[in-house]
Amino acid sequence: MGWKIGSSKGVGQARIDARAAPAENPRVRRLWSLLLLFVLTSAPGCEPAPPESRRPEAAVPPGPDSTTRARVVVLRAGPLRLEPDPDSPGVIEVQAGTLLDVVPDRATGGGWVRVATWDDRRGWIEASRLMEPEAWSRYGRALGGVSPILLRPAYPVEGGRWAVEAPLGSPGLTIASSAWLLADSGRGASIVEIDSLENICGGERHRFGILDLPHAPVDWPLLEEAVLVTPSGGRPMTRRLAVGALDPDPELVELVRVAAAGLGPGEGNESAAPESIEWAAFGEEAAWAALSWPSADAATGQAQLASALVFRRAGDGWERVGVLGPFASSAEIPTPAWRPVAAYSIGGARFPSLLLLEGLEYEGAHLDIWIERGDRYERIYDGYYWGC
Repeated sequence: MGWKIGSSKGVGQARIDARAAPAENPRVRRLWSLLLLFVLTSAPGCEPAPPESRRPEAAVPPGPDSTTRARVVVLRAGPLRLEPDPDSPGVIEVQAGTLLDVVPDRATGGGWVRVATWDDRRGWIEASRLMEPEAWSRYGRALGGVSPILLRPAYPVEGGRWAVEAPLGSPGLTIASSAWLLADSGRGASIVEIDSLENICGGERHRFGILDLPHAPVDWPLLEEAVLVTPSGGRPMTRRLAVGALDPDPELVELVRVAAAGLGPGEGNESAAPESIEWAAFGEEAAWAALSWPSADAATGQAQLASALVFRRAGDGWERVGVLGPFASSAEIPTPAWRPVAAYSIGGARFPSLLLLEGLEYEGAHLDIWIERGDRYERIYDGYYWGC
């Protein structure tokens, strides 16, 4: 169906007549002008804009926050706090490796930083749990594109096998996964089995990934021969530093004495001198000193206050690289709180960037992984506890 346009007036002819009418009759022309104005102002989306002076402020939505924020990476999982206080309620749990925005705040925080998640949930986090993304990326590149939080200790276990600690939820540590054993050079391996071993003291079972690399039989996990393992990724570019004995020279002894005055329980006093110091060398260019002060607390089992220092050679002398602690420890003096098992440098550094430390306690030990950030080392992995 359609309209026939012919000699009689159809729709087409009516439209032509209507357009011509205003030119012939002023009253009709004014009428059509008013009608056209009515149609234009009534159509959706065609309202004329109000004068600028009459436009309500609410009609202009605020634009997005264009302020560029600094960003940080979380080293250890835990909560963001409502206030910069360890006893303050938690706002949200954040996982290790999470990228957060730094929120400028007038409060200094006293070792705390105010941050925001991707969906702008805000809270406070200890500065010791954070690292700059650029530094974090350098570690990732050195580890073959793998995040440092995936590092795990591996050591010989019963049955002549190499095993890597694989707590539940560890990405990449499953059957048929590939891995790199960071010995003197990156040694490729595969995980051929998932097994668990019982801690005969506590009865708990620890989960392991068994590597396809043999080792001489042992009767018990041999923590002293541990190395780091990174799952999958490209070949790591880390360099292992030999851990050995050290006979410190007078300059190094003096540097430790000065540093101890700011770390011990009697800060600034002669009583701050540690009761015990254990030394170690990292290759030819770096040194380790573990310091112990007596500080007993029967309620918690604390036996000492412990700290450790890392140094590197600078020209003809030594300079301090970083510090651990001070922390409370149940190890009894002269046993230190930590003993280095393996050390690794990245990017050509002559000192350890990553430390695999045996954490010594009153009745047992565990292997923890520490990462260098600025002038401190921070723990990024707590190992299985072997003890009663």
